[in-house]
Formats: sequence, C-alpha cells, structure tokens
Amino acid sequence: MSDYEFKDELEFVNRLNEDDELFEREFNNVRRDFPFKDCKQIHDFLSRNRGVIVLLKNTKPLLKKYAPYASVHLELDVDPIFVPQLLVVVKALEHDFNNGFKEDISSMRSDILPLKSKLGLNKEFFIYDKFANEDNISALTFLDMCLIDEKNRN
Repeated sequence: MSDYEFKDELEFVNRLNEDDELFEREFNNVRRDFPFKDCKQIHDFLSRNRGVIVLLKNTKPLLKKYAPYASVHLELDVDPIFVPQLLVVVKALEHDFNNGFKEDISSMRSDILPLKSKLGLNKEFFIYDKFANEDNISALTFLDMCLIDEKNRN
C-alpha cells in the first residue's frame, strides 16, 4: 500500500483521536446508522479504537450495495481470550442466505480489508454473517434504515 492510499481516512482518524467533540458527533452517527445494545460498552470500545468509526462509515455503502435486504446491528465481542472485537452482524432470511448472501458478505470483507489493514484494526472489527429465521429478524432491513435516515434529513 502506498503512503497516499487512504490518506483522507488516516487524517480523519487523527482528527477523531484529537477532538473529543468530533468523536461524540461521529458516535451519534454510528448510533443512528447501526442499531446496538450496550451503548456504554460500545462507546468505550470506539473511544479506545476510533479508527473503527472510519471502518463503519466505509461499511455503510457496502451494506447498501451487497445486502440491502438484510437486518444489521452491532455487537461487542469481549471474549477474555481474544482482543475485544466490534461485530457488524448482518442477518439474512433462509432464501437470501442460500442465494449468494455468503458471497456478498465475503465481497464486503474483501472490500474493507485493505482499510482495516492500513488502520491496524484487523482483530478489532469483523463483518459477521448470520442466518435469521422469520421470528428473530428485525423488522427493518439496512435499506429501510437508510431510507428513513434520508427522509429525516430532508
């Protein structure tokens, strides 16, 4: 990777590291874009790993492209044996899951990998695919959330 690859992203991480108000604004954007529980734990994790915010910002268009029909949320995996890891959990119903979903998730992982590597966050961030049955999937897909967000901005 050249020194200029991801220059804007690296500069933004530096700004996030230096500016707590900017971090709080971006954290609120994450809260708006990705549903999650355990707000304090995720806030503290992102505060320590501010580059993950950049990964989430770059993951959002990938979700719209590859899995707009899926349900998405964030989870923090704090297994004591491993480094804490923020998971973007992407759930699809059986029909979608068996019709190219795993390949789409694999493409998303491949697309985000160079930035993860450049930011040194390979162990702290992961896009996780999951099977969802009709009873446990969120009523809103990622595309629904994006459309609601766009409508609220106008």
